[in-house]
Amino acid sequence: MWIVFGVISVVAIVTDYLHKQAKLKIEATREEIELERLKQENFMLETEKIRMEIEHTRQQLSLDNSYEKTSVKEIK
Repeated sequence: MWIVFGVISVVAIVTDYLHKQAKLKIEATREEIELERLKQENFMLETEKIRMEIEHTRQQLSLDNSYEKTSVKEIK
């Protein structure tokens, strides 16, 4: 009879352990998903920032070229 109680206790301990491990794995997966979401958001923000910098540089170059063309015409 004591053997039955011992087996039940061991099964309960193992089951509890496995349940806790499953919860930890679920939590780790959730954190990984959140990390990937943040990485994606950061990538999108960085891409937009670079796009804006390129556009700004193009505008500056366009203004510089316009200024140079105007200056050259005035010299002639």
